[in-house]
Amino acid sequence: MILGGIALHERDAWYLQNRLTDAVRRVLPAGCDPADFELHASEMKSPTHGNQNRPPSGWAAIPQAVRERVLAEAYRVIRTYRPVDHRFPVALFGSVVEGPDRERRAYEEILHKFDEMLNRRTRERGERGERETGFVVHDKRAIERDVQRAAQNWREIAGRMGTLTHLADVPVFADSKASRLLQAADLVSWALWRYYGLTTPDTRWASGLWSLFDGPDGGVMHGLIHVSPRFRSGCTCPPCASRRPLPPAPLTE
Repeated sequence: MILGGIALHERDAWYLQNRLTDAVRRVLPAGCDPADFELHASEMKSPTHGNQNRPPSGWAAIPQAVRERVLAEAYRVIRTYRPVDHRFPVALFGSVVEGPDRERRAYEEILHKFDEMLNRRTRERGERGERETGFVVHDKRAIERDVQRAAQNWREIAGRMGTLTHLADVPVFADSKASRLLQAADLVSWALWRYYGLTTPDTRWASGLWSLFDGPDGGVMHGLIHVSPRFRSGCTCPPCASRRPLPPAPLTE
C-alpha cells in the first residue's frame, strides 16, 4: 500500500496550482486546453483508448514523448517550487507499507507524520507563536468513510502512534480532476510506486524528490516511512537507510 502527499501553506496553493497548469500549457501542442488534461501519472504513461464503458483519455491523442515531457515538467515544478514564506517550506509525505492491515497502517503513518510536522513547527515558534493546524484533502476513494472514522478516533484516542492533535478536521475527499494540488499528490505517490512497486526500481521520478520529504533533524527522513520486514535485513531505500544507526567508529590510540 503506497500513499503520497504534499503539504504546503494556504498562501502557496494558488501559485503551485498555476505553475503546474503553466507546465502543462508549455508542453502540450497548440490549441490544447490544459484544463482538459489531468496530471494523473499512470494515465499519462499508459492512456486508455476507450471502450463501450469508458470514454478515451484525452492523453491518448498526445504522443508519448510529449506526455513524458509534461510529466518531467510537472516534477520539475514540484522540485523547484519556493514558498511565499520561507518559514513554511513545501514538504512531501509518504507511507509504503507491506504486510497485513497495510491500508489502515499506511493512513495512520502518513496522518501522524503530517501531525508531527505541525507540532514541531508550533514548538519552533514558541509560546507566543500561532498554533499550527492542518487540513487533509484526499482524492476520492471508496474507503472514504473508513478513513474519516479512523482519523476521528485517532484525534480522540491514542492509537499506535499517539493522538492526532493538530488536524483541523477529519480528511475530506475531492475529485482530483478539479485540483492540481491533488494531482501533485498523485505524482508523489506514483514516483514512490515506480521506486517500490516494480521488480527493478525506476528511480527517474523519485530521485529528485527525496530531499523534499519532511526530515529536519539528524538526517532521518521523517516524512516517508517504509514498513517492511526487509528493514531488519538491511533495506537500503532512502527512508530505511536514514533510520538505521551508523556503525560504531573504530577506536584508535
